[in-house]
Amino acid sequence: MKHIIFGGFDYAVRYEMDQDAIFRGIDYFVDNDPKLIGTTYLGKEIKHPDVLLYENKDDILILIGSIVYRAELTFQLKEMGYEENKHFVWAIGFCGDEKCPRLWKYAEWKDKSSNAASLDAIENSEYVLSSLKYAVKLIDFNKCNTLIDLGAANERVRPFLPENVRYIPVDYIRYSDETILCDFNKHEFPSPSNNHYAPETTCILSMSCIQYCRDWHWYLKNISQNCKCLILGKQDFARMTREYRKTSWTYNHAVFNHEYILYMLKLNFELVDAMDFRLRREIYKFEKRKGPLQ
Repeated sequence: MKHIIFGGFDYAVRYEMDQDAIFRGIDYFVDNDPKLIGTTYLGKEIKHPDVLLYENKDDILILIGSIVYRAELTFQLKEMGYEENKHFVWAIGFCGDEKCPRLWKYAEWKDKSSNAASLDAIENSEYVLSSLKYAVKLIDFNKCNTLIDLGAANERVRPFLPENVRYIPVDYIRYSDETILCDFNKHEFPSPSNNHYAPETTCILSMSCIQYCRDWHWYLKNISQNCKCLILGKQDFARMTREYRKTSWTYNHAVFNHEYILYMLKLNFELVDAMDFRLRREIYKFEKRKGPLQ
């Protein structure tokens, strides 16, 4: 399969991507800038976008390289007959495949065994604990008697829950005897039958977890099938600085918050509440609509 970077010479290709990964995994570039067309970068030709019209769609993956012009390039590719997430993806969220390595420089997440001090600071900081406290305030526990905490870590949300609420912590590392082990990147999810909960009276809490899921559509789809209420918290991609992307990128995809919202609407949930927590994290409350999928 050919791998092609479309755009990104505004900054991303030269200064944010792994140059060795480009050299090893990319066949050629395309760009709309007439000054670049016909030149080369890392020995690979920069071509006019029209060349894509002659490629075999079943043997191509186009990687949108630009950070700023993603929307324009997406429309351009769709008008050429290409389908998003099938023929093309945003390069910053591309995790690599058998031919092309991950293009974005990536800082591997350090789990509790390898970075205990910094992890403790992250999990027990005043900011984190306060964001959990106010996220819980969005939940109506008269309607939900079970809370499933995805990415529960050290179960720091427990003190903010009513005593009569059943708490189910889920993580890929066992933090306590009660942790349900699930690796979302292996398509593992806590089922009602194995964990004895009723989706119609269950709320799922997902705080700063979804961005580590390679397949976020799968993640949200499984959530939608197993609860009546979702509290989703994350930092919006648009608020991440260029320096952060270059030095501290640990996520497995790059998605704007509105994309999560639109997908939850397709899954028959509605957005009923939201908050911006200290200009750093957005927290959304979704509830399942009554009736069949619309």
